[in-house]
Amino acid sequence: MRITLFLICFLSGISLFAADIKRLDSLLSRRHFFELQRALESDINRDLPAYRKLYYQAFLYNFFHNLTRSNEVINLLLEKHKKQLTPGRIGSLLMKKIDNHVKLYQYREAHLTTQLVLRKYRQVLSAEERDDARNSDIIWKGLQNVAPQTTTITGETQIAYRRDLAGLINVPVNFADSTFDFVFDTGANLSVITESYARKTKLRLLNVRFKVRAITGLQVQANLGIADELRMGNIIVRNAVFMIFPDSALSFARGAYTIKGIIGFPVIEQLQEIRINKNKVIVPAVAVDRRIRNFGVDELLPVISVAYKTDTLAFTFDTGAQFTFLNEPFYRDYKRLIDTAGTSFDMQIGGAGGITKTKAFRLPQVHINVAGQPAVLKDVAVKTASSTPKDNLYYGNLGQDVMNQFAEMVINFRYMYVDFIPATP
Repeated sequence: MRITLFLICFLSGISLFAADIKRLDSLLSRRHFFELQRALESDINRDLPAYRKLYYQAFLYNFFHNLTRSNEVINLLLEKHKKQLTPGRIGSLLMKKIDNHVKLYQYREAHLTTQLVLRKYRQVLSAEERDDARNSDIIWKGLQNVAPQTTTITGETQIAYRRDLAGLINVPVNFADSTFDFVFDTGANLSVITESYARKTKLRLLNVRFKVRAITGLQVQANLGIADELRMGNIIVRNAVFMIFPDSALSFARGAYTIKGIIGFPVIEQLQEIRINKNKVIVPAVAVDRRIRNFGVDELLPVISVAYKTDTLAFTFDTGAQFTFLNEPFYRDYKRLIDTAGTSFDMQIGGAGGITKTKAFRLPQVHINVAGQPAVLKDVAVKTASSTPKDNLYYGNLGQDVMNQFAEMVINFRYMYVDFIPATP
């Protein structure tokens, strides 16, 4: 009897352990990093084997921008626990290692790790992932002899900005003896410049040709250039990498609207903290810890934790997006409410294959909470189908309509939080 009881308890423990692993794996694959962190810290998972905890921690450190620590954990796993990892898990760790190296401006290490993945673990990647890895590696190989980007902030900088015809924030950027207005966009994976302005700013060309998808959805041949030094107020950025696009790739409405260049994520994150109000971008001399932890970066995609009803949802956010929209996961989870309160319409979605139509709903009001502050989404569109793989992972994308409800938005890359400061009465 005791033996039977012992076996029942033992087998039950194995079953519960397998269920815990399955749930953690599911949270990781769906990019629910905030929830994964809470689950990993809960008592129910305190008996996980050490290597399992390290595996999930490698991804969490990456998401919360502790990149060096993420690589340390990955190296430890591959040195001490490789036999306990499947080829698929090893491939995932190595892909995350590449991401860490890129964000740390360690281009040669990113190139070598990419080559390792394509040589030994290509079978665990999809055909699309292999193509992306090969194309990205042209960039990392081309940059392998470029010194890491560095940023010096000599004092608080207040940069007056203007909004262009598309409503995008433009800031003055100084290159040697010339100053040009560039779009300031946290959603841009790399900084971008047109061929004509690459000449005007005297960028150092690397003659590295690769394919990239432009804003229009069309694939273009891009080049790489290095700004040995650029300035924004009291900020000096050295060795900044720019993708150089044909002028036509950043020209719209038959030339009525053009973009000269874009200051993207790699430059913005080294500022450590940016505060955006109605007319200025402010970069303090020293980043401030406000004890909020609601921000992460998925590859090069900023992600924020948003409260809706009693749920905590992960949204992407983009200083270049005018309006907030909600994705298919939001529709899936709140379908009954949306079908009842929403108005259906055909939504046009642009992509590489052109314009497609999909059924969507428009909700008159959605009340959310961001960084402890209430906000209202008005006439917000809810997509019922995903137009990109990331749309299927995140509940929506916060745009300027949310940011404009506050006096100031703070994005902090050192302590990983986004804060919204209400207007004073």
